[in-house]
Amino acid sequence: MSKGTKERILDAAKRLFGELGYAETTYKRIAQDVGIADGLIAHHFGSKEHLFQLVELSILEALLQQVEESFYYASDGLGRTLNFAKCILKFSTLPDSGFLTLLRCSPFLVQTTTGDNSEILGQCAQVVHKMLDCLRQGISDGTIRADLHPELAASVIFSTVFGSTRARLLVSENLLGLNFSEEFYPEIIHILRKYLQAEQG
Repeated sequence: MSKGTKERILDAAKRLFGELGYAETTYKRIAQDVGIADGLIAHHFGSKEHLFQLVELSILEALLQQVEESFYYASDGLGRTLNFAKCILKFSTLPDSGFLTLLRCSPFLVQTTTGDNSEILGQCAQVVHKMLDCLRQGISDGTIRADLHPELAASVIFSTVFGSTRARLLVSENLLGLNFSEEFYPEIIHILRKYLQAEQG
């Protein structure tokens, strides 16, 4: 079954916001990509800002769903925290995930647009709260270092994970001789494990 016009517009917008950024993703550019008249986008979504908000929410909802699913494969706080990080890294590699839109347009853009972005910010807050829950579980069950402050550790993890995706997706591979091979993301997880893991014995 072929996709309807509304779904095709959302798919194109999700990709173009990531490739071009918010300002350069115009109705005209989206319409050209989908092969429709500009007016159909306004008909279905109203403003560009509303379209952007729907795109962001769809990406965040998909990410949260995958994070929730990753929890089934770990029984302790450290395992859940590392699975959380792995989930974000894997999500960044999926061609249709829209992850580039998160990198290029969030969370900074939601502070500068004029519309009500409370729903987007609420979804972002859910991501943070889920990470904090994993860290607190790990500290409680002894798999994560007891001296770690959950909010600080979450900041370190998100900075490391999103920084590494930014480097891999937005930086030229040969810049300064850097090369982001298939071992890059596993090495990020290895570093996070060393940072978080409680000493054995």
